[in-house]
Amino acid sequence: MAIYHSSLGIDFRPNHLILTLLKKSVGKVRLVDYQVYPLGSDGQKETPPAQGINLISAFIAKHQIGKEKVSICIPREKVVIRFIRLPLNTRENLRRVLEYEAPRYTPFDKEDFYFDFQILGEDKKELRLIAVFVKKEEITAYLSLLKKLGIQPVSIQIPSAAALNLFFYHGGGKEDKLSILLDLSGNFMEMNLLQGKEWKESFRLPLPEEGKEVRIVDTLKHSGVNGEALIRADFFIYGLDAVERPPLLWGGSLPAPKISFPPLTRIKVGESGPRPDALYSSIGVPLQGLTKTAVGLNLLPLEMRKKVRQIAKPLFMILGLLALVLSITWGMGIYSRYQKELETLRTEVQKKKPEVEAVEKLQKKRGDLLKEISELEKIKSAKFSMIEILQEVTRILPASVWVWNFKCSGREVEISGFADSASDLIPLLDRSPLFEKVEFLAPVTKEREKRGAGEKERERFKIRMRMESRRTES
Repeated sequence: MAIYHSSLGIDFRPNHLILTLLKKSVGKVRLVDYQVYPLGSDGQKETPPAQGINLISAFIAKHQIGKEKVSICIPREKVVIRFIRLPLNTRENLRRVLEYEAPRYTPFDKEDFYFDFQILGEDKKELRLIAVFVKKEEITAYLSLLKKLGIQPVSIQIPSAAALNLFFYHGGGKEDKLSILLDLSGNFMEMNLLQGKEWKESFRLPLPEEGKEVRIVDTLKHSGVNGEALIRADFFIYGLDAVERPPLLWGGSLPAPKISFPPLTRIKVGESGPRPDALYSSIGVPLQGLTKTAVGLNLLPLEMRKKVRQIAKPLFMILGLLALVLSITWGMGIYSRYQKELETLRTEVQKKKPEVEAVEKLQKKRGDLLKEISELEKIKSAKFSMIEILQEVTRILPASVWVWNFKCSGREVEISGFADSASDLIPLLDRSPLFEKVEFLAPVTKEREKRGAGEKERERFKIRMRMESRRTES
């Protein structure tokens, strides 16, 4: 008789609630059932829809599902995603470093957010990682809803991570090949770029009724994907509005791109209907409860995460006991001698510690001075054109952004205005070769803007950035 392990995925979308049930037995994963429920007006509120309680409860009762392995996914627009590079020596205290640096990457107030991160790669000098930030009040709303059902989830995910976990589970991401995953739902697009197995970029952008292909291509070009790389890339399309035969992304002289649904061959589908390729990211939500996944991002507060029992601890205790028995067998004399030698080494280390700390302080002071000298030299030799700065800002910012104040002083540039999504402007400006250290100068606020007979809610922003240091060409 086969032993099944089940995992329930609850995907909260702005206008839909998607439930997926996976079961695993002898290394095989089966999609038992899935349901897509359209939501009413409550789905447009900031908090998760209350009608979801009855839908989730009925689904659990139908399949007699245990509540110990439930993973949820929250809408992409509720989080801020940042791809960050940090010095290699921050690894040992990475969470505290990100907590301290968070105001540079998000518009949230200090200590008013939860976050999680994952290292994507590293070299001899720096770490490449992704960090996801969300307001505490958002997570509290979902946890309160689930608490009414007696559920404490094992993970809180985002659609991008869920889709990538399912993609990697099927062996997706060819070495040295660019893969582009497009989630098309409503008037928005979520795009994730992979270089081989490494996650490089993630975007969520509104798509116009006309010219969707142009918006997609422009976004890729702003990310540095063009020319031969764009032609050779593999496109995977999914989402509630993905069609069986997706349209070409571009025409003209460029060859037609290779577009297909992402792989879904290792998941056996039950009798509920045809293969649900449109629900690709939703199927990936419960996968984290059944197997080790490539992306382990989890926005569940640290104090609520279940501690997984590991075999390493009891094994270590057994080996320690054996070592103790062997030490007694060899004799107390040998043990005593080793203890004395160890104490001698500890004493020497303590003697040298002040000297080492003094050298480290001098090295740090020297590094700070060299950095200051370098900055002063850059400032002294820098020469910038106001026209060039204005042209760059105009080129980068979307047409929907309204800049009403522009200030340039030395190497610092400040812009203020209104945008549909202010948090999307930071990565756009940061990728420009002209700017560096792009950050919010004040919290983002929402205001209503009158347009004709109606009103539209926009986000007021104030951003500061510095010009890249350049030598004036002779």
